[in-house]
Amino acid sequence: MRLHRAIPFVLAGVVLAACSTGGSAPATSPYVEVTPRPPAGLEAHLRSVGSAVTGKVRVVDRNDGVTVLASLANVPYGAYRIGFNEVPNCSSPNGFSAGPPWAPASAPAGARDIGPVLNANPEGNSEASFFVRGVHTTGPDGLAGRSVVVYVGRQITDAVPNVPNNRAACGIFQPATPLAF
Repeated sequence: MRLHRAIPFVLAGVVLAACSTGGSAPATSPYVEVTPRPPAGLEAHLRSVGSAVTGKVRVVDRNDGVTVLASLANVPYGAYRIGFNEVPNCSSPNGFSAGPPWAPASAPAGARDIGPVLNANPEGNSEASFFVRGVHTTGPDGLAGRSVVVYVGRQITDAVPNVPNNRAACGIFQPATPLAF
């Protein structure tokens, strides 16, 4: 009979002993590799400027330039172009507040016409991924503190204040939110 009374106490002692570490655990496990996350880059949420076009443009540093990822919605039929602009301001109704098109001083002539000409699919959406050499997310040739504009047509042109122009959407580059699980 006494043995039956002692069993719960012995089991409780075994469980408590198993739960204690008896020391400190190693700071890192040899089976877990810690790799640095790639930089998230910059992103701009596009708002319509004289059109219904909206979307997002993300830029990520890659070697000697940036990869541009663009996703546009509510795009009417026709050709479009994405351009970087000098001023981080999209407040004017015609996009003039974004300033003139921008390219780094080291870029060749015509560099402001970046990327391919985009066209909408039948649902009114357009997506593109392309590389722009000589531009980075930060630094003197960087896009931080600049805007991105979607232009109607095949060319990037200067805007005039208080006059309709070919700017369809505008966004200001901000640090992108990294995807984390």
